[in-house]
Amino acid sequence: MLARNHHLAGLLDQPEFPLAEFECLQSWQQARLARTFDDFIRQQPYRPAVTFFLTEIYGGLDFRERDQDMGKVMPVMQRFLPDKVLYIMSEAFELQAISLEFDMEMARQMKRRGLTELDMSGYCDIYRAVGDQPARERQILLIRKLGYDLERLVDKPMVNMLVRLLRGPAHAAGFGKLQEFLEAGLGSFRALGDITYFNETIHTREWGAMEKLFAGTEQPFGW
Repeated sequence: MLARNHHLAGLLDQPEFPLAEFECLQSWQQARLARTFDDFIRQQPYRPAVTFFLTEIYGGLDFRERDQDMGKVMPVMQRFLPDKVLYIMSEAFELQAISLEFDMEMARQMKRRGLTELDMSGYCDIYRAVGDQPARERQILLIRKLGYDLERLVDKPMVNMLVRLLRGPAHAAGFGKLQEFLEAGLGSFRALGDITYFNETIHTREWGAMEKLFAGTEQPFGW
């Protein structure tokens, strides 16, 4: 999954890639997600987890430095972190890769159509033009699975202690973004209220919006 994301990062840096359209699309989608889950953002027990997904899992171009750090320290992590932690991290990076691949292709569609801004109609059109419903379903199912896997992980005191102990050494060694990613993920889910309600609400809303998008609904997000 890291290699997959490294490859995508290289494509983003190519001169012919429509970076302005990509950033426009990601800004639109972040605003859409914030509106869809505004009720969670307004509730303190849920706000950190929503923020984690919006800024870390779906956080624009900032992922590249963190992923480079991950590649450098992977041999050490494989020695010291439990397999379950590594597995959950691989899920997070798969989710990031799927999201990036869709966003990159949608940005190319924007470029072909001469779109420099997005409204609801334009977004729906390029979403359907890219298509690939099975991969969209995989993306939403991964969000749900990642939520439940993080829930199980936050109950393990040794893992939480290890991540906190790594804070100073990681920053000193130049891997601060990576450590912050791990700590933010664990901390946000530790603070959650009803985790099942959180995960299932996200899944229901996103799955419903996806089905409406592919069905051609003009207002798939219910606004």
